[in-house]
Parts: sequence; structure tokens; C-alpha cells
Amino acid sequence: MFKGLGNLGNIAALMASFKELPGKMEELNLRMKETFVTGSSGCGHVSVTCNCTGQVQKTEITVEGIPNAKLQQAITDAANEAGKKAKAEYASAIKAMATEMNLDIPGIDGFLTTMTGH
Repeated sequence: MFKGLGNLGNIAALMASFKELPGKMEELNLRMKETFVTGSSGCGHVSVTCNCTGQVQKTEITVEGIPNAKLQQAITDAANEAGKKAKAEYASAIKAMATEMNLDIPGIDGFLTTMTGH
């Protein structure tokens, strides 16, 4: 009759972890605003630094006789690389937070893969 009651402790622990989640996410977001990644264009003439919430912080451009179209593509490539790194860093931080809180969230790996594109 009381066979399934052994899981109540797990449910209570899970509920307690979920109550902590908003505060933990706020801490994570603040940390990601202060964590920076840099992406560079393939040609090496442009680098973009952004925080892990995707806000561009700095761009560096080294131009010596480069055609405008090539420079535009280099900026796009560098910004995309920095954004990709920012997403990966953020996803890694979310996964670490979930592990630290002992949250076994079904499908989190798939969600994070979707979020980061790989």
C-alpha cells in the first residue's frame, strides 16, 4: 500500500532545488555578464569580444589594403564566432549549475545542444 512513498524524499529535495533556481539563475546571469569570449575572423584581421550574454564589448580591426567586402565578411565571421563561444559558455554554466543543485532534468542535454547549435 505504501510502496511508492520511498520517492517522497527525492521529490522534496527536487522541490527545494527548484525553489533555489530563480536565485541561482540570477547569479549565473550576473556571472555570464562578467565572463568574456573572443572570436576572430578566419583572415585574422578582425576580433570581437563579447560577454556570455551576447553583448559585444570590443572589436579590433587590423586593416591594410583590405577590400570593403572582405572586411565586412571578416567582421561578420568574428562576431558569429564570439556569439557561438558565448552560447557554449552559457550552456556549460547552466549544466554545471544543474549538476551542482543535483537537478536531474530530463532532456537538458538536448536543450543545451539546441541552444548552442552543436
